[in-house]
Amino acid sequence: MESIIVHTKNPMELAALKSVLKDMNIEFEKFHTRNHFHNQKTVQKINDRKDKKFPKPPKSKGL
Repeated sequence: MESIIVHTKNPMELAALKSVLKDMNIEFEKFHTRNHFHNQKTVQKINDRKDKKFPKPPKSKGL
């Protein structure tokens, strides 16, 4: 099924939209953009770093 992203202008619009979705038994997910400051380029870099496995340097056994 399709997904849509809605950008409400104020808390009143958000509350109205959520109540309509609940009344129609439509599932929705919350996503807080306030804490989401990364752009796509930064997100890609972070994901690339997570995917790479860096080998650990061998530990010296002390002589």
